[in-house]
Amino acid sequence: MISLILLFLKDFLETGVTKKCVKDKEVALPKYLYRRDDGRSENYYVRLTAPTSVQPFLDKKEHSFRCSTGTADLRVAKVIGAEIVAKKRREWHTMCELLVEKRETAFAPLTTQLIQQIVGARLQSWLNTDNDERHGDIGVDDEHLAEIEDFCIRSDSVMRSVLAQGRASRYWKGVVEDVNDWCQTLGYEIALTDPQFPALIRSFAEAERTAQKFISARNQGDAPVDPIVVQVAGTRLSDMNDEFIEYKSKTVGPKPISMAISIWNNFIAFNGDVALDKVTSNDVFRFFEFQLFSAPKKWSQGYVDGHAKRALKEMFALARTKALMTSDNPVIKLEMMPQLSDAERKKRQNPRFAFSGEQINTLFSSDWYAPNTTQFRGKLGVDLAARYFGPLIGLLHGARVREFLQLMTSDIFFVDGVLCFKFQIEMPNENRQVEHDGLGKSVSGMDDTRLPKRSLKNPSVFRTIPVHPKLIELGFSKYVEGRRQSKGIEVPLFESSVPRPGGKSPMWGRAFEQSFLRFVRDKLAFGSGFGPHSFRHQFEDRIRDSQARRGVWPAGLSQLLSGRQLLRDRDRDFFREVGSEQAYGNGYQPAAALPFLEKLIFDDVNFPVDFYLWKKQ
Repeated sequence: MISLILLFLKDFLETGVTKKCVKDKEVALPKYLYRRDDGRSENYYVRLTAPTSVQPFLDKKEHSFRCSTGTADLRVAKVIGAEIVAKKRREWHTMCELLVEKRETAFAPLTTQLIQQIVGARLQSWLNTDNDERHGDIGVDDEHLAEIEDFCIRSDSVMRSVLAQGRASRYWKGVVEDVNDWCQTLGYEIALTDPQFPALIRSFAEAERTAQKFISARNQGDAPVDPIVVQVAGTRLSDMNDEFIEYKSKTVGPKPISMAISIWNNFIAFNGDVALDKVTSNDVFRFFEFQLFSAPKKWSQGYVDGHAKRALKEMFALARTKALMTSDNPVIKLEMMPQLSDAERKKRQNPRFAFSGEQINTLFSSDWYAPNTTQFRGKLGVDLAARYFGPLIGLLHGARVREFLQLMTSDIFFVDGVLCFKFQIEMPNENRQVEHDGLGKSVSGMDDTRLPKRSLKNPSVFRTIPVHPKLIELGFSKYVEGRRQSKGIEVPLFESSVPRPGGKSPMWGRAFEQSFLRFVRDKLAFGSGFGPHSFRHQFEDRIRDSQARRGVWPAGLSQLLSGRQLLRDRDRDFFREVGSEQAYGNGYQPAAALPFLEKLIFDDVNFPVDFYLWKKQ
């Protein structure tokens, strides 16, 4: 019974309450209930966040749960909402139990230091919760104050019983459950048979009594001295997130940082948020083994050997460099890696396929190229130029989607009479954005005066290449000039490419990329493996076909046009490779590269009409 009381009051203190005026009466509104800001519904909705222990095994979109109560009556919504919350939390709890059963549990051995860390975090949590409630926007009313005081008295009685009677206390089992829950919240799996477990229970009970004694004194209007929270030496794994983001954000874009942080957080979820110096090569090996063989969403061998191993290695290397850990880098000490069978490796590959000529023609005759369609809303609903020219640039140049979606109008210019693209990350005029009207509003529709940073995959992407004559024929140069005259010479080439200001992870061209991927995969039913990158694969095929039919190109020219650093294994016997000479001089001039770009064969493609004729359809 006491466990249920503690659980209820813990949830009550954590979720808190807010006040909202409903029909001229103040009614308590649980924090998980809310109403839509857009006014599309008067009903109340439930909003929850999945526990951190479960998040690594869910899609990102499943981290947040939202569900309508189906009623605008707050009193009814509170009842229905409580049922929804209970059901969803049971689902997450069951999932967590199943995940734990699926892997070999790695128990953290209890030490004096770890016990201090666990109970210190518990005490600090109580202090933070009490401060938030008393000093928040609402404060503590008489009813709430009475409930808190009642909890303090009950908790003190329970903890005194446990300290006095040990396992003989009728409250022992309930407190053990609370301690176990708290340890799991912190990322630790503690064995109940650990010799130091009784010491953990005693320290936990003492911390609870200290916290409730402090809170009770505040309830009486006293100003007690904050209890001392033991600070444990040693940087924990989770502390590296901010360090890594600060370090890497100076050199790379948000996508590789997000990927590395996701891998790191998966490691924390598996191993616990322990001190950096406590991690061994065996911990890393077991993590990779779990992700390959036991995780609900298993990783591929290539992902483990590449991205995952590199991310952990960099994180520990940064920790050692900044003197946040003294032990060896456990990834470097990893002399063996878990391995999948060849058959299993092939099954887990995430293929990317090249568009066929037939698929490209299907796209050009689809609603993507219907200027008056209403199925595209938001940015792509009005940015017809991105919808029209985006696939064409991918088709004729094989550019990565982020390359052409980050272009500014100033990145397109003539070199010796040849119209060129310049793929770069430097922003013109110190990152100044767009021209503004007399009211201070940007003419491109953005409120911010600065654009987010641009990023490209590797140094081979930075290049100046000729624009394909077919693109010019279809109205591209006219469009660029028109955009310069109406918006400015230093504006984004495509208005829809600019991320929304204030976002957590602003990424150029996300609207186009996601919409295009969904369209070809779902609307055109091309299936998985097809997306913006499929243009790049078909471009490589056309280069190969051109050289087979019209002669091999000069060494390095194909890499220049496609922005590829090295030849793939399949091409090494076919293309001429570049040697050390690639580091000297300025490389091929656009005028020299243009004749070879013109040699690419597109006889199988039915191109759309000129952009300006197309818009009038």
